[in-house]
Amino acid sequence: MANTQLPGELISLLDGSLPASHQYQAIRLSSVGSNGWPYAAQLSLGEIIALSPLQLRFAIWPGSTTTANLIHNGKMTLALVYGGAVVEIQALAEKRQETITDLQLAVFDAVIQQVITHRAPYATVTQGLTFELKDENSSVARWQQQIALLQEIGSD
Repeated sequence: MANTQLPGELISLLDGSLPASHQYQAIRLSSVGSNGWPYAAQLSLGEIIALSPLQLRFAIWPGSTTTANLIHNGKMTLALVYGGAVVEIQALAEKRQETITDLQLAVFDAVIQQVITHRAPYATVTQGLTFELKDENSSVARWQQQIALLQEIGSD
């Protein structure tokens, strides 16, 4: 099933509240390299927020391949497990002039093009990519700081 905007439950997940139930869930960010091949990166819920049903904001490392790819063509797909299915969010990203200087991160806004839910009638997806934090308190504190800074940046 495809939509052109985020459903309410995903907006709630990406609202910056860092729900404990999804704290260790990774969101795969795929971008397209100049060679035409996809590249994968992982985001946590502490690095991305939904600004509206049509727009996301996220922060990533400025020197990464993903940053270079997004500056080059802006095409990206986010994939996460939610509600017993795999959800893909296709979007066009644009780097903002603002950076999160203290944390040395590049900031992007992304306009959602399509949201696709992959659900099989014979199975429920229970988990996708997850991670284990080496220093949970430090990571969560950084995520809270990142989210606050992403929320403070004005809209164009």
